[in-house]
Amino acid sequence: MILALTGAPLIIVSIIAFILIIGIIIVVHEGGHFFFARRAGVLCHEFSIGMGPVIFKKQFGETTFCLRAIPIGGFVSMAGEELSTDLLKVGDNIGLNFEGDLVSEIILDKNREALVSGEVVEYDLYGIDGKELFITLNTGINNQYFKVKKDAFYVFEKDKKLQITPYDRCFESKSIWNRFLALFAGPFMNMVLAIVLYLIISFATGVPNYKSNVIGEISSGYPADSVLMANDQIISVSDGKSTYSVNSWNEFSDALDNKIYTTSATKLTIKVLRNNEPMEFEIDTLINIVPIGISNFSTPEIKIPDGINGVMLGKVAIRYKDSKNEGNIKSGDILTKMYYNGTSKDLSSWNDIIDVFKNEIHTATDITFDYYSYNEEAKEYTFVSKDDCAVIENYTDEVLENQRIEKIQRKIGVSPTTHFSFFECIGAAFKNFWNDFTLIFRTLKLLIAPSDVRQIGVSDLSSFVGIFGMVKTYIGAGLLAILSFTALLSVNIGVMNLLPIPALDGGRLVFLLYELVTRKKPSRKVENIINNIFFILLIILFIFVTYNDIIRLFKN
Repeated sequence: MILALTGAPLIIVSIIAFILIIGIIIVVHEGGHFFFARRAGVLCHEFSIGMGPVIFKKQFGETTFCLRAIPIGGFVSMAGEELSTDLLKVGDNIGLNFEGDLVSEIILDKNREALVSGEVVEYDLYGIDGKELFITLNTGINNQYFKVKKDAFYVFEKDKKLQITPYDRCFESKSIWNRFLALFAGPFMNMVLAIVLYLIISFATGVPNYKSNVIGEISSGYPADSVLMANDQIISVSDGKSTYSVNSWNEFSDALDNKIYTTSATKLTIKVLRNNEPMEFEIDTLINIVPIGISNFSTPEIKIPDGINGVMLGKVAIRYKDSKNEGNIKSGDILTKMYYNGTSKDLSSWNDIIDVFKNEIHTATDITFDYYSYNEEAKEYTFVSKDDCAVIENYTDEVLENQRIEKIQRKIGVSPTTHFSFFECIGAAFKNFWNDFTLIFRTLKLLIAPSDVRQIGVSDLSSFVGIFGMVKTYIGAGLLAILSFTALLSVNIGVMNLLPIPALDGGRLVFLLYELVTRKKPSRKVENIINNIFFILLIILFIFVTYNDIIRLFKN
């Protein structure tokens, strides 16, 4: 299913998809916390999706389920997580309502009538070690002792209620194992969601049939498009010097990756059987030079004029390191000379650029070009020297290797047929999950590990604004692409929450580990202070990343 949407419909669909994707991930995450907390007997005051003002809420049993205005997170409010477990102090004037002989409501709204009113003399609403819950009031005549129900409620203004928190319903009263499960379950459920989504994708699409040499799909916009056809059977492939017979997709890949592409070939001759008739086609190889984001595949309407010797650019996604000058390379321009590492190279073919990146450039380098700039309106070229060209940043081998990205990508746009295999589909799903799981750690390594060259920083992170931009991209690719993106995002959120950072689930697990090792519970006051400090720091980071996302959005 492909959605052809533009303009306002695309924005509307993207917003709906964004809210659904984030909502599902949050529900699954917080649902894990909620299920295991309730299973352990912890009182959960609130299950909230989103942050900020409440736009809808509904009470189910002991828990209030809320939908909040800002779809960027959620939480489960567990009894005992707050620093104070009750809202009373001696000397407060309160009211009491009853069920039978037991207090069922503690009225904190001074304007609300109650069966009994008075000043608090003494109370215990915590009941540690199974002690009885009670409140003693001075009613103006004498002190009266009242037993309190374990599920009594505080009543605030505007009929707002909050159930009291006896010790045996608090998070802190539970065993280390139960608390571990309640904390770990959120990130774990994100992992489960990702695996389920990848299983759905894998079973829906099947797995590549590498034993066949039949073409399954032709990618639109690639060199094979309108040349080769689905169901063509590949017989051989040649670079003009050597010819390799093909009996399976593995042999085809081996001929390209390990033989032909090692020679920097830019043209291929592919022989196929089409309707049992042998046919031969010459195809340009699409070459992406990933470190600086340039490609050779250009529109056929633009030709290199006579008298100009150089390399025409196709798709361009260059990351400029220094854009103070006027020159900005774009699709259709012709590169004539490349400057790097204090040297230069005349360019007459893509082989020249490939050789530089294969053999000479391995670290971050300032790269500039002499080039002819194509004016689409005038249909003419203007020469631009390196002195007027913005400096282009080259990604290091370390960055590319950590992201499992090939430095030089060569493609013609064909893929094998697929077939259904129960066990292969399961294996493919878990392989996709593992790639996403390890991707997070590889990215974190680039962010925080010591390095002589820092090319990935906090400014490259994305907030919900950046995620919305990615959702817009995936909308046009169909349902399975959206599910794949949701799985990646779910793994990302799961792993990030397990990092040993206070205020996140991983930080709270560290406090549990401390308790397990020392046999002493950490001070709740100290724990709350540390969590609050790091929560504020995370909010500052979130604001900074969101600001960068908005700046990138306006630039684009």
